[in-house]
Order: sequence, then C-alpha cells, then structure tokens
Amino acid sequence: MEERLQLDSLKDLTLEMLSMTKKNIREGVDSLANKDLELAEKVIKEDKLIDNLELEIEEACIKFLKVVNREEDVRLVSGIWKIITDIERIGDYATHVAEAAKVLATKPTLKPLIDIPAMADSVVDMISKCESALKNYNVSYLDSIWETDMRIDALYDQVFRELLSYILETPRLITNAIYLTQVARYLERAGDHATNIAERIFYIVEGKKIKRGKIYDKSLKEA
Repeated sequence: MEERLQLDSLKDLTLEMLSMTKKNIREGVDSLANKDLELAEKVIKEDKLIDNLELEIEEACIKFLKVVNREEDVRLVSGIWKIITDIERIGDYATHVAEAAKVLATKPTLKPLIDIPAMADSVVDMISKCESALKNYNVSYLDSIWETDMRIDALYDQVFRELLSYILETPRLITNAIYLTQVARYLERAGDHATNIAERIFYIVEGKKIKRGKIYDKSLKEA
C-alpha cells in the first residue's frame, strides 16, 4: 500500500510538471501577442522550476525502478522517466517563445497574430488531454491527439509560407518575420513532443506501443 501511494505521488508530480509547462506555453504566446515584457520574464524564470521538477522526478524514478516488481508499475515508472524529457523540452520551447516576445516587443507589429495563437491553443489542448489520460488511466482522452498534431503542422506550413512572403517583399521587417517563423517552429516541435507524451501514456496504461495513432506491430516493417 505504501509503495502504491508513493507511485501515485510520482504520477502527481508528473501531472504538476505537465500543468506548469502548459501554462508557460500559453503565457509565452500571450506575452508575444500583447508585447508584455513582464509576462515574458515570468515565463523565462519559471522554466527553472520545470527543470528542477524534472530532476526530482528523475531521481524518484531511479529509486522506484530498484524496488517495483509488477509489470504495470515498471511501465509507469519507466514511462514517466521518458515523458519528463518531452515535457522539459516543451518547457524550453515556451521559454524560447518568451525570449522572442522580448525582442519583438520593441519592434513594430508585423501582422495580427492569428495562426500562432491557434497553434498554441492546440498544443495546450494536447497537453490537457495527456493530463486527463494519465490522471484517469484512460487512453480515450488521446483519441484526437494525432489529428491535432497534424493541424498544428498545417498551421506551421501556412505561417512559414506567409512570413516568407513578408521577408521577400518587405526586407525592413525581416527580423520580425524571422522571429515569428521561429516561434511557429517552436510550437510545431512542442506538438511533436506532446505526441510523444501521448504515446508513452498509451503504453503505460495499455502495455502496447502506438505510433501515429495506430498500434505498433514490431513484426511489420516500415513501408
């Protein structure tokens, strides 16, 4: 019983890390959209809290792997150990967005931000679904994860093409366009890491590997 309570605590810490990262993604893009230097600084500083939490969870995973025996417990601990790496990377991308916001806060607005906030909303939605799936041990929350990631990819392609035209047509705004392109790339990568988290949670709960929303059969070669 005591071991189960400790494992539940490990899961709770992971959920806390997911929540913190989700908030930083949202606030990083808000600082960009509103030219809010104070909020951008807050996001940058809070990344250290995410890094510290990653180390705390990692140390706990090392300890638990020495004592757990049940297959499902081993999946939980080893899965979380991998998940926190993806969460930490998403946190880094939120920081990069905030850093870009600090630079762009002093420059003229290139265009109204529509697609980039939409990308951030989708990333936040993916993380929220991962939280629900892990908290409730229910993979049905993950059903739309892969579709959402594809939507983020499509938005990134759209942003890239649009900003490339700004670079070619309005050279004086090239810095703005480059930074916004980078922000869109950070969010696209954050979506990829959220997908990785979803796949790990699926394995924790179901004991099966999944890729691109389909059960992975190692006996089949990739086309």
